Amino acid sequence: MIFLDTNVISETFRKLPDAAVISWLGRYDAEIALSTVVIGEIAFGIHKILPDQRAAQLEQRLSEWRRRFSDRIFGLTEEAALAYGEIMGSSKRQGRPMSAQDGMIAAIARVNGGRLATRNLSDFQTASLELVSPWDF
Repeated sequence: MIFLDTNVISETFRKLPDAAVISWLGRYDAEIALSTVVIGEIAFGIHKILPDQRAAQLEQRLSEWRRRFSDRIFGLTEEAALAYGEIMGSSKRQGRPMSAQDGMIAAIARVNGGRLATRNLSDFQTASLELVSPWDF
């Protein structure tokens, strides 16, 4: 499985998304998984811009992602919560602290045996995950 970071999904919401990202998503569609943390981050972004006209379009796109991958959406289980603590502690000790959201995304991917697709490779360097950038496809 390849878990998507928020920035990968957000790229598809742009008026002119990066062609490499769109091609990569098509190629790896059967392996893609989402975390509830990413869904929450996107929902937060949408609600921040309400009542902007674009919010309704973005809500529709998020609904499409959720529907399309409904059988591949993973949340923060107890096992992932423990992995989160380890990831956050390790990153802090290495002088590369990460955001709580990134730590949860990494933990969910790790406990489910997944890789992580992100534009921000350096943000996840301490998470002991295989990382991939769809922008470099």
